[in-house]
Amino acid sequence: MPHVSANVHVSRPADEIFSFLRDPRNLAEWSSSIDRVIEGPIATELGDEYTCKFPGRRRAHRLRCTASTPVEYLAFRGAGMWTPLGRHSPELEFRLSPSRQGTTVTVSVKPHLDGGMIILAPLVTMAWRRDLPSELRCLADLLSGGDGAGDTGDGQDTAPSVGSPG
Repeated sequence: MPHVSANVHVSRPADEIFSFLRDPRNLAEWSSSIDRVIEGPIATELGDEYTCKFPGRRRAHRLRCTASTPVEYLAFRGAGMWTPLGRHSPELEFRLSPSRQGTTVTVSVKPHLDGGMIILAPLVTMAWRRDLPSELRCLADLLSGGDGAGDTGDGQDTAPSVGSPG
């Protein structure tokens, strides 16, 4: 399946950003892929599950923490969002790279599709390529206090790149 990734620089230490990201309830504040997290633990540990509402879905779905390495890496996977064409299980990965000026946050989205949804892979990828850079700018603004300090403005920090099927 294809994947999309983008990154942004945030003028905050990696441990603060990781603490924010490890609480999936915060996803709804900056990501258009989550309407809200209804229930789940506060601190994410490997295997923790959350009940979420995804945009355009009537039923709540599960979001599971699939990887957690403090201050470096975090991953969540949506559990089989069913559609009449098949299932879509998005995986969100967060990599944090600290520097003296802050932290580079790289977010990768891997849409796991099956059934007829495989035919829609180019459209799903296109939607993520469109949305992910603006979502990361929103995340950077949110973590930087809304002053726009998270984006360097050179167009490179949030430029998406499409990876090969994996």
